[in-house]
Amino acid sequence: MKILPFFTLYILFIQYTFAQNIRNIGDLKIHEKGQIGFYSNLKNDGNFNNTNGLAGFYGLNLNTIYGTTPLSFHDIEINNDQGVLLQVPVQVNQNINFIYGDFISSKSTSSPSLNLTTDSFYNGESNFSKVNGFVSVYGQQNFLFPIGDEFYLRPLGLKTNNSITTFKSAYLFENSTWYYPFIDQGQTGIAQISENEYWVLEGNDSAIITISWDERSAISKMTNNLDNLTIVGFNKELNLWQSLGALDRTGTLDQGIITSYEFVPDHYSAITFGITPGNTAISHKGYHYLVTPNGDGINDFLFIPELTEFKTNRLLIFDRNGLKVFEQENYTNEFFGEAGFTIPAISRTKGLPEGIYFYLVEVGEKKFTIQGFLFLDR
Repeated sequence: MKILPFFTLYILFIQYTFAQNIRNIGDLKIHEKGQIGFYSNLKNDGNFNNTNGLAGFYGLNLNTIYGTTPLSFHDIEINNDQGVLLQVPVQVNQNINFIYGDFISSKSTSSPSLNLTTDSFYNGESNFSKVNGFVSVYGQQNFLFPIGDEFYLRPLGLKTNNSITTFKSAYLFENSTWYYPFIDQGQTGIAQISENEYWVLEGNDSAIITISWDERSAISKMTNNLDNLTIVGFNKELNLWQSLGALDRTGTLDQGIITSYEFVPDHYSAITFGITPGNTAISHKGYHYLVTPNGDGINDFLFIPELTEFKTNRLLIFDRNGLKVFEQENYTNEFFGEAGFTIPAISRTKGLPEGIYFYLVEVGEKKFTIQGFLFLDR
């Protein structure tokens, strides 16, 4: 760990004196290849703006990042059983390594949040480590928000054509009609909306989103026909729920993925699943895919057409709990629904279980990222 000597002594003094708090009132820097671990609350009343090094948040008890000034890190990781509570904005300029525990922030307001920038990325997100609160991203045209609630990872995928816009999102396992009432709105083409969960998405530019449903979503209690399923949003100005369409949709009643048409997030207070009186046509566009490895020659393997535009790539596939199940350098259609290596309790001969998976591809020398969902249908 390489830190300016003055602040090394200062931190030791604060830890020794107060045990549960570290306070920065000066100009704290983490040098190149430097590392620092926080096992207690961190109060920032000074300058904490880092372009190098790794900061880790560890321990067995809930710790808080607070103070009068936002913090900026190069790389961070979390391995804290009870999580880390954010009471000021925290920016990460490069990598977030999710190991165990959540970054937690209020969902009643979108600030503070965990903020990612143009070059930011993350890995290791799972049901056991994610953001239980708001995540903000700036300058990325394709992004998968690593958000959820206390128990489950429930990401939202975003695609926009604008590279200079900020978007924020959070997930709530709550009945959205407590706050945004639904009345029979036949004139809007919606027969029913989910009362189990919703997402909040902020951003003043148009975007397309992808969300997934699982057993907790209870889609089977809303419909027995997935052709009626759509994404809906509560329009702030009109004070009613509207359909955001279904550009793409695949899955079963228990789990699946669906993509909206283009809309401006700031026009809507909440986003969830809705049911239309009739079938909702889809056009199968976007960044998620269907894999049906049954040997019929149709969707037998994962094919990502954008990869042909780059000389190099690296593909990673994770199950919906964040477990990595496949990895391939310079991928050329080798994923047929089987694990890429030995995984306990998963038979390589029988293949991976049917369901939702997340993929991430790093392409080109600059490591441009393509990410999204795939549904493995057996």
